[in-house]
Amino acid sequence: MAFAAVLVYVLFFSPFLEITSIEVNSNDYVENNLILDKINSQISGKYFDTIKKNNLLLVRTGKIKKDIQAEFRIIREIRIKREFPSKLVVNIVERKPQMVFCSTENCFMLDENGEAYDNYFLSEENDKNDFIILLDESSKKINLGEIVLEKKYMEYVQGIKGELSARLEMEVENNFRVVSLISKDIRVKTKEGPEIYFNENINLEKEIEMLKVVLENKIEKNQRQDLEYVDLRIDNKIYYKFRDGTPSQIAKDAVTANSTTQTTAPTSLTENKDKKKKD
Repeated sequence: MAFAAVLVYVLFFSPFLEITSIEVNSNDYVENNLILDKINSQISGKYFDTIKKNNLLLVRTGKIKKDIQAEFRIIREIRIKREFPSKLVVNIVERKPQMVFCSTENCFMLDENGEAYDNYFLSEENDKNDFIILLDESSKKINLGEIVLEKKYMEYVQGIKGELSARLEMEVENNFRVVSLISKDIRVKTKEGPEIYFNENINLEKEIEMLKVVLENKIEKNQRQDLEYVDLRIDNKIYYKFRDGTPSQIAKDAVTANSTTQTTAPTSLTENKDKKKKD
């Protein structure tokens, strides 16, 4: 009887099992003190005004996990381990934010799986994060927890920005547009002026190479600001249009010829129409 009384005292009333140390690991986006504040709020006070809540045996790890993840949605998983006699070890698995997806005036942060895990508010402060903001003009309704984009599609979108910068030294605005996700079309606004139209169904490296040759051989650098758009969405062809309304088309053979230092004049769309009428 005396042994049982001593055991109960040691386990629940003595300071032996009181939590005196909390270790938080593997969090890059959520600061330690914010997580510690959440944990401390759960282990402060007493149960029934008698037993301290910071008892290592009685700490409600499930409630702690739930509260932290509700507050910080970037946290995908939390593992809490008890180390006797007085330590909690909290291991955090965070999501990897990839880009922002906006539709019907609502914006969401997407993780590495393309899941909309949190709301995102467009602001001058958030713009400093340099995330691509993909605007869906079809006004598709998005819900938190929904897989919005496939990994392959996100990699393609991110690759556009990276390849234009690395291979063409062309900087783009972070606001990308899609008329519809079904079409796989992506419209990118360059800081030089023109929009560039891409399509995921066409190899990105091929699109960039054709664009590079056209910009180097067909369009003078000082003319780029007068371009309205360059369209790379059709395989083996490039369409581009100047702001004065002059459209042009370049086929793959013209690009290939230019890349081997031969000269082939671009064919305007209007010239093609006149030729068909004569035929």
